[in-house]
Amino acid sequence: MAQKITDPVTFLKNLVSRKGRSDREGVYLTGVNVAADGSTDYDYDVCPIKIESNIDNLWAREENLWNSLLVNIRRRPEELSHSITFSHSGEDVTVYYLTEDHDASALVFIPKLEVSDFVYEVTFHQRLLQRVAEFAGKTPNTLKFILGAAFLSWDEMVDEGYAQEVDVGF
Repeated sequence: MAQKITDPVTFLKNLVSRKGRSDREGVYLTGVNVAADGSTDYDYDVCPIKIESNIDNLWAREENLWNSLLVNIRRRPEELSHSITFSHSGEDVTVYYLTEDHDASALVFIPKLEVSDFVYEVTFHQRLLQRVAEFAGKTPNTLKFILGAAFLSWDEMVDEGYAQEVDVGF
């Protein structure tokens, strides 16, 4: 029996490499859903100082949006869904923060994503959820990512062992 994958990045790589469609640059898959825990440390090689700095910069750049979101979460506990759209890594990302009872979760929509960038995105959105949950007096629960398109380059597929280079001589 195959080992269960509990790491969202490995899950995404396996999914794209097995179910994706190929083109000249690599393999892509559209309409991808990936779940992650809001507080699990997946031990990704991402600098926590960089994550914190990028979140601080985001909150400063879009201060009015974030202040409005945080105030609405606190003032309107009966509302279950609070959304925000912001520019991140060259894409407009929409996040729905879902608050219920003592928990806070997030549904993150990213239009397109290089699979190699997903390590950063998981860590970044985990920390965002933790901050929002802390402000709202909630416990971070789960993250669900909806990716419009996930892309894995041929070089990365070879490096990860999902594909093999073949020399075709003419």
